[in-house]
Amino acid sequence: MLCRDADSCYWIGRYVERAEATARMVDVHYHAALESPLPPGQGSIGEEEFQPIRWQSLLAISGNADNYYERYTSETDHDVLNFFSFDLDNPNSILSTWKSARDNARSIREQIASEMWEALNISYINLKSLDAERVLAGSPHEFFQTVKNASHLFQGILNRTMLMGEARDWLDTGRFLERSCQTARILDVKYHDLLPIEADSDPLSERVGASVYGVGGAVDTHGWIAVLKSVSALEMYRKTHRDGIYPANVVDFLVLCQEFPASVSHGISRVEGCLKRIRSKAGIQAKNEPERLIGRLLADLTYSRPGEIISDGLHEFLEDVQARCAIVGSAIWETYLGY
Repeated sequence: MLCRDADSCYWIGRYVERAEATARMVDVHYHAALESPLPPGQGSIGEEEFQPIRWQSLLAISGNADNYYERYTSETDHDVLNFFSFDLDNPNSILSTWKSARDNARSIREQIASEMWEALNISYINLKSLDAERVLAGSPHEFFQTVKNASHLFQGILNRTMLMGEARDWLDTGRFLERSCQTARILDVKYHDLLPIEADSDPLSERVGASVYGVGGAVDTHGWIAVLKSVSALEMYRKTHRDGIYPANVVDFLVLCQEFPASVSHGISRVEGCLKRIRSKAGIQAKNEPERLIGRLLADLTYSRPGEIISDGLHEFLEDVQARCAIVGSAIWETYLGY
């Protein structure tokens, strides 16, 4: 397979996954703020305005906060929605990533099923016809659901029509590496939003009560539910952990659970399998740098325990996972895709 064709497949997988992840994050966090359990009228303390965790987390997750503040002066619903959904100057917006996936697919139409190209092309045309004003005037949830459904349609067609060959392995390498990184980012940012909240250290607790605002209170639990919803994990989490929503269990499920398709560990395992098959089809006997790096990361995840991760520093652990995913991506480029 030509390097440029493999590169296009790899980035189609990443871009479609990134568009879906962005839609999930904005949708869940937008509605989580609207559904916050804080009592009405508890929005201000003196001259300071208290707002439920919202756009700051999304900007941190995206890694594009500097890009946003260079061009936007406030964090209004319209500006943030436009930035994440339709701003072509933001390379990680939904429209930008979908356009990039479509452009890559157009260059390799002979490598993919025609239905895959049609799904990407039709969805791009539909997305391009919308803007932030129209979405806010209607239902933002319906818009984000449309993006998620478009991603599901594309991936369903991929799973149904693509040969179990090299092109499919490159598509899966991209989408599962992207999914692992996105899950780690979401958990890292939201963990730091939620756990430092101590009821006896915040003046708002005197007005809404420690049982609502403190760690383990309604706001805290509501936040962890938002984390799980962001990766469509809430229902499966509840089937797996029937004793309730606790940080250690969330870490276990989203980082270490091999059976859940959006967990970090599952995604890294899928990438390892793809890279092994790609090497085998290329006639290379010895393991190369991408395989070595992904194998070490998978081993560290496999033999980790949630209690140890949290006690040693969850933020540091997740930052390390994200950094190592980036290193794996660079190694894949240098080994296979550079041309």
